[in-house]
Amino acid sequence: MRRSPLKPVRLAIAVVVLAGFTAALLDFRGLVPARVAHWLAAVQFTPSLLALGSSLAAGLVLLVILGVTLAFGRVYCSTVCPLGLLQDGIARLAAWLRPRRRSLPPAKPSHWLRYGMLVACVLTIAGGAASIAYAHADPYSIFGRIFSGIFRPLVVAANNGLVAPAQGLGQQWLYRVTTPWPGLGVLLPAGLALMVVAVLVLWRGRLYCNTLCPVGTVLGLLARHAAFRLTIDQSVCSKCTECLRSCKAQCLDLRTSRIDASRCVACYNCIAACADHGIAYRFAWTRPKAPQPATSVVALEPDRQRRALLAGALLLAPAVTLRAAESALPALVVGPRPPASPPGSLNVRRFVDRCTACQLCVSTCPTQVLQPAFLEYGFEGLAKPHLDFNRAFCNYDCRRCGEVCPNGAITLLSLAEKRLSSVGVAKFDQKRCIVDKDGTDCAACSEHCPTKAVFTVPFRTNLRLPKVNEELCIGCGACEYACPVRPVRAITVAARAEHAFAREPYDPPVAKPTTGDFAF
Repeated sequence: MRRSPLKPVRLAIAVVVLAGFTAALLDFRGLVPARVAHWLAAVQFTPSLLALGSSLAAGLVLLVILGVTLAFGRVYCSTVCPLGLLQDGIARLAAWLRPRRRSLPPAKPSHWLRYGMLVACVLTIAGGAASIAYAHADPYSIFGRIFSGIFRPLVVAANNGLVAPAQGLGQQWLYRVTTPWPGLGVLLPAGLALMVVAVLVLWRGRLYCNTLCPVGTVLGLLARHAAFRLTIDQSVCSKCTECLRSCKAQCLDLRTSRIDASRCVACYNCIAACADHGIAYRFAWTRPKAPQPATSVVALEPDRQRRALLAGALLLAPAVTLRAAESALPALVVGPRPPASPPGSLNVRRFVDRCTACQLCVSTCPTQVLQPAFLEYGFEGLAKPHLDFNRAFCNYDCRRCGEVCPNGAITLLSLAEKRLSSVGVAKFDQKRCIVDKDGTDCAACSEHCPTKAVFTVPFRTNLRLPKVNEELCIGCGACEYACPVRPVRAITVAARAEHAFAREPYDPPVAKPTTGDFAF
């Protein structure tokens, strides 16, 4: 009998997806095209859910995810979800390091924890704190923070360590890059998430996906009623238990010859392990159900109407809360210097509500001016990117953050709009400027200003003092970054809570002679 191709196909898709995400989040040379990174993230459940109101493509992606789940079960969890694929990688690494093969016995589902987590997310969203739920419960965003905040700095540090040996051998293709060591805003949540995921994988396989992940729970509600489900053919099953040894979700019970479709992540390990070819997809909507003891029904079949209501609330809550947040725009609790949100985010409140802190824009920002926030936005903005002008500046012609953002938290502006989008206004403190304080000529801020919002005027004898035309300022931070004054710069960018459009820069007209070749 021919072997099923399901597992090889699933593995091929998973390898491509995981390699794509790894390349996008670890890329420190800008080699991964922005659109590739965008679409990898846009086919994730939560980003497509958040982009429903503004993108037809997001609606189609979400319909495909839900449709495939309703047809074949939780295929998404084993092929597309990067956090699920990371768990498989951790399990495979542990298997290589472990001398003896370890099997996971079948386990009963933890309904109270599973649905408790889903209820907590729904209540958090309904209570107006949707940004916290989306950022810290979304598996894709958790994966992004782990790779961008923990693994990316290690990769860059390894690159820098190889530069000298490579150049000593005559290889010039390696060059040194500033290591993006993470701040507490991303290191704490990323480190905690990686530790929890790794411990659960080593303890009980895909336990995280089947107990803590709200996306997995929602998809599990649909998978329980999938048209085609993995079932065990009792007429050919020899009870060899090889399927039990291969099941990573602990959802297969040979005593009842039953596979819990709500927890099965469609890895197809059991199909590949079964020498009797007794496990396969079978159409389930018209097949009669075998009688089961009443206790089993109570234990394994909680109130379906309640679950459907919870799933519907989770699906409907984003549109309601986002519209309410965008109309009300309540003030954020921020630090002493309010942070500037990326160009295209429109306003700080909207950005914090929509952003899931996946760090894709942080990883792909060419100047690394985008950095994860700690408490700059307040607690709800933990790990969400802000413009750090102490570190770098926003390129005048760059739109990469808008190109990669998967859910519309950063809208993709046209290049003309990006050049005029004002996220802040430069403020000049003359008392700190070395021109006034030390009598030293400088003009670094005006030389680096792309719109000439910062210019110089005559000052004292043979000196030039900076001045700001706020109508032309876009808050790119080039002036602040270039200023040599420390620790507090003489020119800084004051963030706009509500973004605006600056006046288009212009070149001063050149006086033309009325007669002859010269004006004198």
